[in-house]
Amino acid sequence: MLSKQTVNKTQWISLGLIIFILFNDMLLYSLIIPITPFLVDQLNPSSTLIGILFGSYAVGVLITTPLFAAISDRIGKVVPIIMGLIGMVLSTLFFAFASSMWMLIGARFVQGIAAAATLTASMALLAALFPANRRGAVMGMALTGISMGSLLGAPIGGWLLDAGGYNAPFIFAAGLILTSLVLAIFMLREPGSTEEDPHIETKKQGTFQLLRLRPVLFIAAIVLLAESVLTLLESILPVFLHHHVQATPTITGLLFAAMSLAYGAAAPLSGMLSDRYPARILMLIGLAALGLFTPLFAFAHTIWLQAGVMLLVGASVGFALSPTLSSLGAIVDDGDGGGAFGAAFGLFNILQSVGMIAGPFFGGILTDWLDVPRTIVTVSFALLLGVAALWILPKRMPASVRKSTHV
Repeated sequence: MLSKQTVNKTQWISLGLIIFILFNDMLLYSLIIPITPFLVDQLNPSSTLIGILFGSYAVGVLITTPLFAAISDRIGKVVPIIMGLIGMVLSTLFFAFASSMWMLIGARFVQGIAAAATLTASMALLAALFPANRRGAVMGMALTGISMGSLLGAPIGGWLLDAGGYNAPFIFAAGLILTSLVLAIFMLREPGSTEEDPHIETKKQGTFQLLRLRPVLFIAAIVLLAESVLTLLESILPVFLHHHVQATPTITGLLFAAMSLAYGAAAPLSGMLSDRYPARILMLIGLAALGLFTPLFAFAHTIWLQAGVMLLVGASVGFALSPTLSSLGAIVDDGDGGGAFGAAFGLFNILQSVGMIAGPFFGGILTDWLDVPRTIVTVSFALLLGVAALWILPKRMPASVRKSTHV
């Protein structure tokens, strides 16, 4: 826990504002989920185009995260945050008034670039502002902002669409982001040298060099599988729910909020268990549960049953992913990652982005080829095969890795 005695005013202001910025990032990302059926009715895109729309955000994040990481190290963190917020305001307004799928895809791509700037620089600023012995609590509070944005984005988007029409959700989001932009300009400051942790390891290691470590490869597979299935569902379920159980945009948003709520509840539980039990086993349990619960979407014929499946699926993803960040951090702490905390965090973002691209892309292709229920069952079967493959991989690791990561 943080107390007023251990955190100064500048740190409190920066932490609160960064939480607000991260909240807006994820609210904007999930805002579109309940709006998808409206886009289908108005523009009649193929499932593949819907997949590209969802994946274009992640493409923007993926290709620009290394760039903004380098900019943050060279010129400071505040400037990239402000650049990202400006980009988010403009792209969101463009999204509101776009008249074709390709304009929407372009706006979503720019939103991804802007989010790469704000997310990368915000986390780097927190790491620079707070010493190592306080970063765990600080990062946990920042992740709360991300979780709340994911939780509220879909229901807010659905409600505003029902209440005010298509433009309303994006005008609302643009207003929130503009507020955070003004606050960032006047209130965010770069940390002074006395506020930085003198024990931070300065050794540089490339993000992708971490993939030479076998435990990191295992973690990468977990993140890719979980994120791909999650974002695949985000892209194909809204239209399916609209036709299958007559879910309105508001109901669709609430269903996805239930998934986010279960994710947020399961993640800390899995994190605590990983302190006592092998993280590798917990990750695989979460993935296996995801593979077993996901097919239930195809057989749930009421909104309440769909809500139950959402809770089970969200909890499974949270349970699988929660131990991955602590395991990556433990690898770096043990020296196997060369003290490259920034590289490890960047790698996690990149892996998530790849999953966010792959999930909607393959979901669109599969639902054009099969129907949604068959797609869901096929993906679940493939996921369970992946879990089996990860289970039988050679388990022998260096002693330090086994001790610290439990992978």
